[in-house]
Formats: sequence, structure tokens, C-alpha cells
Amino acid sequence: MQLILVRHGDAGAYTLPDHERNLSALGQAQASQTAAWLAENFEPDHFIVSPYNRAQQTLAQIQQFFPHVPVTTYEGITPDNDADIAVDALGELVGDCMVVVCHMNIIAKIASILTDEPLDGFALAEARVYDMGILAPSLAAEIKRFVPTC
Repeated sequence: MQLILVRHGDAGAYTLPDHERNLSALGQAQASQTAAWLAENFEPDHFIVSPYNRAQQTLAQIQQFFPHVPVTTYEGITPDNDADIAVDALGELVGDCMVVVCHMNIIAKIASILTDEPLDGFALAEARVYDMGILAPSLAAEIKRFVPTC
């Protein structure tokens, strides 16, 4: 199976409440580039997304290429959630190529748990592709990475 972790695009200056922050024009452009790259290289069969606006808006760019792929909004992948719990929950979902759209710091922690590698921060709208037999700690290998150029 493949798991593609995508960090949301730029949301501009920090404001409260955090869950209502929207993508900036730059963030929309970043998400669009990442979406086009995904469309050229993968056929996702399930999207999992944070409920926060900026993650939802990033996924909306991706969905333009994959309008019929089912979406699960998962409350457990917001910036302050526990990555161990998130990995367990993601492991219960079914798919051969799943795309997860969420946030720093949890996205880097999920990647670290899956690969058993040190934390490595994600750029805005960066996508990393992991290959694994099953979604479980220490079983993934990163096989591709994309960082938007805008």
C-alpha cells in the first residue's frame, strides 16, 4: 500500500481561532501544484483530512483531479493531536493509495513513527509518499517527495 502525507498550503499570518484559518493566495497556488503532481503520478482511493479550514481547502484542490474518491474527515490529525493515536486510527482505514492532508507538527511525527526515522519537518503543501505492506509503526519507506515551487 501507499500512504501519501500532504501538509496544507500557506495560511498566512496566525490568527485565532486556528481551525478557521484559510489558505492564502500563495497557499492555494501551492496546493494546486501539489494536486497536479499527485494527479500525474498516483490514483488515490481514499482521502483523509483534518477538519481545519486550511487542510480542507488543500484537499479541495486535490479533489478537482479525483472527484469520486471518498473522503474521511478525521478530528485526530489536527496540529496538537497525538501522532501515535493517529497512526493507529489511520491503520484501521482501508485503501491501496491513501492521501492524508493535515498539519505540522503531527504530520512529521506520523512520518517518523511510520519510518522509524528522526523528525523531519514538511514544507508547506509538501507531499511525501510512503510504501508499506500495512500501515503500522516502523514499516514504511519513503519513496517520493514533492515540494511546490511557488
